[in-house]
Amino acid sequence: MGAILRILKRKEVKQMTVHRIETGTSEGDALGFTEDLFSGWLEMEAGNRLILHYIISRHKNEGNTQALICQWLTGGYDVSVVMPRPVMQHILRKFRFVPGTARFPDQYEDAVEVWHHAGIRESPGNRETRGSCAISG
Repeated sequence: MGAILRILKRKEVKQMTVHRIETGTSEGDALGFTEDLFSGWLEMEAGNRLILHYIISRHKNEGNTQALICQWLTGGYDVSVVMPRPVMQHILRKFRFVPGTARFPDQYEDAVEVWHHAGIRESPGNRETRGSCAISG
């Protein structure tokens, strides 16, 4: 019984630290995840961590998704993208995201593919600085 209570408490703490954000909300607008440009949802975790679960660009091939990711990274957010489609993987490679796996037991039964990039933070000797978003290729 004690083990079950510990698991439940961990789940309660995680739920308190994770906040779902959708397009069309003030939180989404504040992150540049606006309804006029995108449809989708993400989660914000403590420590400036964004987990993008679903995104559709309302204006394809205009660079809006790339600009949004750049904005998040230069804003210091650690960004993860869950199960990105090939078009999104192409964008993520430009920003040097690293593929891996993670578990989201509330959404998926098994571990899923997640691409991650830590936010760009100012530090002495760091070539990447706020306000710039270096991409490759």
